[in-house]
Amino acid sequence: MTFVNTIFTSRLLSFRRPPNISPTADHVTREQLVTSRLARFAQIPVSEIFALEPTWSPLGLTEEAAAEILKQHGQNIPVAERPLAALSTLWTALWNPFNVLLTVLACVNIATQDVAMFVVMMVMVVASTGLRYWQEMKSMVQALKLVRSIVTRVRVVRRVNGISQELEVDQKLIVPGDVIAVTSGDVFPGDCVLISSEALAIAQASLTGELMPIDKTIRLVAASESDAFHLLNNDNVCLSGTSASAGNGRAIVISTGKDTYMAGIAEELNRKRPENAIQVGIRKVSYVLMAFMAVMAPIVFIVQGAVSHDWKGAIMFAIAIAVGITPEMLPMIVTSNLALSAVRIARKNVIVKRFDAIQNLGAVKVLCSDKTGTLTVDLVSVSKSVTDSGEDSGLPIRLAYINSVLQTGTRSPIDRAIVDYMHASEKGPVAGDGHQDNWQKHGEVPFDSTRRLLSILVSRLSTDGEGLFITKGAVEEVLERCTSVYRQQQRSFSASLSDFKLERTAYTTLTEDDRRAILNTSKRLNEEGLRLVAVACKCATVKQFMTINTIDEEDLVFIGFVSFLDPLKPDAADAIKELSKLNVQVRILTGDAPAVAGKVARDLGLLDTHNAILKSKKADEEAVGVISEADLIVTGPQLAELSKDQDAFAEAVERAVIFAKLSPYQKLEVVKALRAGDGGRAVAFLGDGVNDALAIRGADVGISVDSGTEIAKEAADVILLEKSLGVVALGVVQGRITLLNTVKYIKMACSSNFGNVFSVLVASAWLPYQPMLPLQLLVQNLLYDFSQGSIPWDNVDPEYLETPRTWSALSIIRFMICLGPFSSPFDITVFCINWFYYGIRTADSPLVPLAQTNWFLEGSLTQLFIIQFLRTGKTPFIQSRASLPVVLVTFGMACVSMAIPYIPKVSSALQMKPPHPEFYAYLVGIIAGYACVVHVVKVLYQMRFKEWL
Repeated sequence: MTFVNTIFTSRLLSFRRPPNISPTADHVTREQLVTSRLARFAQIPVSEIFALEPTWSPLGLTEEAAAEILKQHGQNIPVAERPLAALSTLWTALWNPFNVLLTVLACVNIATQDVAMFVVMMVMVVASTGLRYWQEMKSMVQALKLVRSIVTRVRVVRRVNGISQELEVDQKLIVPGDVIAVTSGDVFPGDCVLISSEALAIAQASLTGELMPIDKTIRLVAASESDAFHLLNNDNVCLSGTSASAGNGRAIVISTGKDTYMAGIAEELNRKRPENAIQVGIRKVSYVLMAFMAVMAPIVFIVQGAVSHDWKGAIMFAIAIAVGITPEMLPMIVTSNLALSAVRIARKNVIVKRFDAIQNLGAVKVLCSDKTGTLTVDLVSVSKSVTDSGEDSGLPIRLAYINSVLQTGTRSPIDRAIVDYMHASEKGPVAGDGHQDNWQKHGEVPFDSTRRLLSILVSRLSTDGEGLFITKGAVEEVLERCTSVYRQQQRSFSASLSDFKLERTAYTTLTEDDRRAILNTSKRLNEEGLRLVAVACKCATVKQFMTINTIDEEDLVFIGFVSFLDPLKPDAADAIKELSKLNVQVRILTGDAPAVAGKVARDLGLLDTHNAILKSKKADEEAVGVISEADLIVTGPQLAELSKDQDAFAEAVERAVIFAKLSPYQKLEVVKALRAGDGGRAVAFLGDGVNDALAIRGADVGISVDSGTEIAKEAADVILLEKSLGVVALGVVQGRITLLNTVKYIKMACSSNFGNVFSVLVASAWLPYQPMLPLQLLVQNLLYDFSQGSIPWDNVDPEYLETPRTWSALSIIRFMICLGPFSSPFDITVFCINWFYYGIRTADSPLVPLAQTNWFLEGSLTQLFIIQFLRTGKTPFIQSRASLPVVLVTFGMACVSMAIPYIPKVSSALQMKPPHPEFYAYLVGIIAGYACVVHVVKVLYQMRFKEWL
């Protein structure tokens, strides 16, 4: 190891850990490795870089050396395109708690030679799995079509036959040590350190969320030991995936392929995804139902066997009861619900990659959104043109327009915004060729990242030797070159500057007080989230063949400011209001500056201190009253300090609305903290950049857009084909409809099955015969389940859509216990009619099939009719009406139930007899009585527990 390398390595060990990394985080080793590798070259002068690697040279690698390094490091492929994971998707679709339960029960049935029940259960499993698999595979194919393979050519300096040449090669062949040449529009193929720069500006919005390009330059002196190296905030590092927006330069490639910062994020994404809110809820519900089945089935077996002494028949009956307890249609109902919602959402240009994401959207309480491109249009636009004191004026923008439209260098986003603004407002004093209104250019001092200025010399054709020197650039640099400030009333200028003259009486000497006032105006506008360009000018003499240079940028007259912002999307405010009505709170997580994010949040009404707090130990009514806007904004460095105290970190996350200057890993940590808050809540994340990918994957629902980076789309559950929060609000509503209709089914099925179990226990202890044959019980369950197959198309009462919903095992158990037993008295009434009225009291009575038929009809019709009462917390038919499909299907199943005893072959197979006519009179009374009881219990239940579904 060289002496320089030894010294630098020891210094590197003394660098303090980047502020966004906590010592115990899983990602520390990976991120620190990338940071340390780049810091080794970025923290020393450019003149010493090539001393660290003897084979590297500013003249480029030799072809042989490049080939050897390529063998060692492999091709430069940072994010490999994943093949269609067909088997993995099939396994995911199959591995469902209820599918497993049905499969186990089906195996028990085939072991007892009950082929019919085995076939029915396996058909349910196959249908549910097949539908889910088909839909998810279709979505995966659509998503992969968005990831296009593009061969990118990179200009690289290589030594061929000892001569340094600039070649174009495929970016896959770029290796560490290559010297690449970049100009405006070029994408960096790896993590690089600059070795030369000419007015180079880098667009790194995909990594940091900063809309404006960042000036980059080379390092001329070594960093001090106290200087912390910030990977995303430095002067000479250009990370893979970022691009040059202006200027040109050369850079040495440090890391490629799997060793880049972007690849590190991709590797983090390959880790096992945590369970989301819906998966946790389903798992708990399935455990409860399986435990209930495991308790009740043996009890029924023992009681039935002890009474009838037919232990084989008791086993079959106990299995039938286990099937009856299990909501066997749940996988099918859930899948149908999700498929229907996926189709509805797809009509709004949304691709659902993962089925569960739809339900998760319905459970979302907090939506975290990146700022750039989601809340804003991702385009620099002129906000206003003002004087030195901040008063509106048209003069700065018009002078800036002449400067931007006549300059011959690469137009920056600022230049394009100025030109577009003036053309759109039809105020342009100069056309695209620069000669309208008699203006023409005589000289130019191009922009560079050191001066941060751009100047031109122009004149009117009608004048002889009278010119105007116009400069625009960074506020401090322009002000430093000014000796006067323009004072004349500026609001009176017309759209044309043809008559403009910079008279000596129009400006005064720039005093120190004036400088402080101008800087204060600049600070105030910056705090409003505006980016500023200062404009200055002076009179100049124009001579033929003259040239201008930086020396001429002196003794300027300060004119004013042109401010810029990334404007809100037209539908952003309405979407935020819609999400607020749905009780979904929006949080902004961005790598951009706090002032810029604050401006966006303020315009959207997100900084309302009375509505911002989620749930905080200190967020009582008095605390909320004294919270200011500043308390609702937290930055990455602040979170890094708070990470040492987990309680303080969680408190800050719960309180804040804006999270600014966050690294990708910090975004993930914020999402995790929000999910853990309030006892566990569902969180969605909407983003499109590489810096959003970890948070997208770590959220309950990850959302990206088709124009997002490949890594973000790969991590997402949902892909929007258009960037709109309005589509997200629609997805939330569809998710709640899906979840509520699923909960309707499981609550109705569980309460009905629970009541049947009580009735069966009474019958087993009292009646000497089976109250219903296992096959009859299965047919009854199938008719009921088939009727509930229409529930995905049911209407949902509007008030149920106002709050986030998720699976609650406690709610289902409570509903089942409170509602289920009330069906048993009416079942026992039928037993009494069979016993006392028809005299069916022995197992060998020829009327036993009649008794079983009577209970079959009573159970089927009450179950079908009561769907109308259980599907809503309101009065059915009057306050809330079921959808037409639900009405038609339930009515049709009721007709089928009543027809079965009268169809000879079917009734013979099921061992049924047509009921006596007078039984229908009893049946009407039983159904009416049961409906009244259920409605009363429903009212009392809602009064007690403040919920229904």
